[in-house]
Amino acid sequence: MATAPTPTHATRQYLCELARRLDAAQHGGKGALLAEACALYGWSTGKLYTELERQAGWTSGRKTRADKGRTRQGEDALAMVAAMQRGSVRANGKQTMFTPVAASIAANNGQDIVVSTRQLNRLTRARRLGVRQQAESHAPTELRSLHPNHVHQVDPSLCLVYYLRGEQKIIRDDEFYKNKLDRLAKVQFKCWRYVVYDHASGLVLPWYVEAAGESPLNLFKFLMHAWGEQPGRRFHGVPKVLMWDKGSANTASAVQNLLAALEVQSITHAAGNARAKGGVEGGNNLVETQLESRLRFDPVHSVAELNAAAAAWSEAYNANAIPHQDTRLRRNGMEPIARYDLWMKIRADELRILPPVEVCQHFLEGKPVTRTVSRDLTLTYAHPRAEGSRTYNVAGLAGVCAGDRIDISPLLFGDCAIRLRVPRFDGEDLLYRLEPEAHELDTWGRPLSAPVIGQDYARRPDTDADRAGKALDGLLFPGMSADQMDKARRSNAALMGGMVDAIRHLEHIDIPAALPRKGTDITVAAPVFEAPPMTHFEAAKALRSRGIERADLHPWLAAAYPDGVPAAELDTIVSRLKGTTQAPRLQAVG
Repeated sequence: MATAPTPTHATRQYLCELARRLDAAQHGGKGALLAEACALYGWSTGKLYTELERQAGWTSGRKTRADKGRTRQGEDALAMVAAMQRGSVRANGKQTMFTPVAASIAANNGQDIVVSTRQLNRLTRARRLGVRQQAESHAPTELRSLHPNHVHQVDPSLCLVYYLRGEQKIIRDDEFYKNKLDRLAKVQFKCWRYVVYDHASGLVLPWYVEAAGESPLNLFKFLMHAWGEQPGRRFHGVPKVLMWDKGSANTASAVQNLLAALEVQSITHAAGNARAKGGVEGGNNLVETQLESRLRFDPVHSVAELNAAAAAWSEAYNANAIPHQDTRLRRNGMEPIARYDLWMKIRADELRILPPVEVCQHFLEGKPVTRTVSRDLTLTYAHPRAEGSRTYNVAGLAGVCAGDRIDISPLLFGDCAIRLRVPRFDGEDLLYRLEPEAHELDTWGRPLSAPVIGQDYARRPDTDADRAGKALDGLLFPGMSADQMDKARRSNAALMGGMVDAIRHLEHIDIPAALPRKGTDITVAAPVFEAPPMTHFEAAKALRSRGIERADLHPWLAAAYPDGVPAAELDTIVSRLKGTTQAPRLQAVG
């Protein structure tokens, strides 16, 4: 048997010639031609017919079978076989169960398998149930960005290079083997590579740091380096969208606070979905193959030297200036172009300049603060970029009323702009961007835009609370004007026209009858109150008011009542003393 040629232009030429010969063949002569072609390529007759139609556009002209597409195999069994194979696919895409095993399990679980394994595969493929067809259905959708610096993709990864005692080390392939990772683990500080990829221009920028692992601080340093203006580098600026994975450093609150202040939308993709940011994944591969591969021949001795080499390489690569190498960007429908030439098409309004690093540092550490809306619907806030407090007008903002407590986050772009987060009843917060009021003041410190007393009058627009209150007043005082409502309030007029029965209906409610309940009497002892005794002076004064005048009255009382005179004894004392001319003489007894 002759060796089958590869499906190239020569194959198509052969099939086209075979198609012409089949059309010219007499009755009964086509079989020999088909057998010859099947023997040449090692194909079945069905495969040959398929290739003839696909490569040469030839069909046999045979009538389609009446039962084409039909099968005696039950659909439930097919679905079970396909589902078991789909469930056996690992996270890395490897299929661990194939049709014979799945069919065997299905048959032992009540499914009637009546066709061969080969036919099962054909049927699942035709219904797009196969593992391969299912994987192809999840092909990524190509995304676009609007301009340079619109979307940046960022991805950190472990570099093949690390440094130990000032000497460059390169991780070998065998150190990645699962049983050899302990060697790499002994290196405390590894070299991490951060890469930013501009989605519109394809520009690639690497940066290296020596660290034990990813951290918010290293990520902050990288973003400041990538987005800030660097000597000798054209690329800079803050993007509007940042795409990356859900790393712990990326989702840290400090980093998120910084991105919110810079008004950068952070988009994270799920773990294992690296193709969502395929640009930067390809950028990492570029850096590894185009830059780090050179280090085996021209080593550097520190991370600082490595970053200097990375800066020189990225400038040359993005500018298509590497000698004897074409590094231009190639995309469908456009001529090859240097990445820098494409990035330089950015407009002034699209290039957002990064504020000073010191200011960004504040936002990295800062947290939102809470302020109360004043009665005049303003907020006072000391923006980090301002000297002293600034006033922000919140009149007319939906969901904002006087007395509300609102979270404020400072923004880096704009004139001391802030972001307000206003909670809603449905749990979805409202976000507002405000800049401070810019009032020109008169000699007396009053805004020139304010209405003059006695000349004009201007009230603030209604807030949500104002509009809601007016609607409620319309229910309380139907058909009344504002003045009539005020009069009705002052006169305590019946609300809602007196048509609401709020009490009268209670008089006609039938209360269910119930038997009286027995109880237990509580026995309480009557309290006994005793007045304190009178002093001898008080008692003598009381006796004199009753006509008792005795020179020795005070000594007599002191002798008779040494602990004080009970008030109840006063009548008895009066009777005794009025019966004698002088107080009785006291004698010691016993």
